[in-house]
Amino acid sequence: MSLVPLCMAFACGPVETSQPGIPDDVDDPTNPEPTSACEPRQAGLSADFELTIEGWPGDTNGYFLYNVAAPCQVEAATPTSRDLRCTDGDDEHSVTLTIADSRIAGAVPESGPVFLRAARTDPEFGENQWFVVRAGSEVTGALLAGGLRAGYVTPEPGDGYFSPIRMVTGTEEGCPVEVEDECLNRRRARMGFWVDDVQGASILDGHEGDIDASGTYRAVVGESVDDMMGSLPRCGGDDPRYADNLRVLIGAKAQEGPPGTAR
Repeated sequence: MSLVPLCMAFACGPVETSQPGIPDDVDDPTNPEPTSACEPRQAGLSADFELTIEGWPGDTNGYFLYNVAAPCQVEAATPTSRDLRCTDGDDEHSVTLTIADSRIAGAVPESGPVFLRAARTDPEFGENQWFVVRAGSEVTGALLAGGLRAGYVTPEPGDGYFSPIRMVTGTEEGCPVEVEDECLNRRRARMGFWVDDVQGASILDGHEGDIDASGTYRAVVGESVDDMMGSLPRCGGDDPRYADNLRVLIGAKAQEGPPGTAR
């Protein structure tokens, strides 16, 4: 079980929700020899990103610092960043998206229209941030790139934030439990991926790889750690540290054309 935020106009707090498990008896279609239990994290791997948003108002219920969705134009690009000009009604906002992994950043075009969704919670509720960039000017456009640095996979449950990709954490039993203190235990975990409701790869904390059999998408799982609340009576409440530690980037891979064509 994970604690997932449920926010309404009058209240915000974590509630328990069931999430589908990762079946043990289903072969991984993208990696027939998955990483063995508790392999060390890959050196140099980073799922970091930064999103700088100018002038967008915060969320009225106080849970989000911002929770936005808007069509944008890519105005400038570097190998790891994109400068966007986004339109929200009659207002325009400057947004800079920086992604540590240049392969994920490269999935976002260097010019033209994209659609951005981005959310960040007030620090009172933990350090939680999400983004997704889609092709074209509609929220239904093809997924190009996305990321999360949060205790929960999506800002709100069941909204298809990263559609067609769905992510679910699953404990890696081969990794030892690390005792942080009397109220908090941690264990490295796997991130399980589904694409269009078809099960894909399961990637261990600190690893990367393709997430579907067709090789359409890749993921960098910089961190996937299951935080578990201790059983002592004084352990409890809505402390954000009981949420999982997740840091993930996902992106569409460049598709190779027929021999002799430019890419």
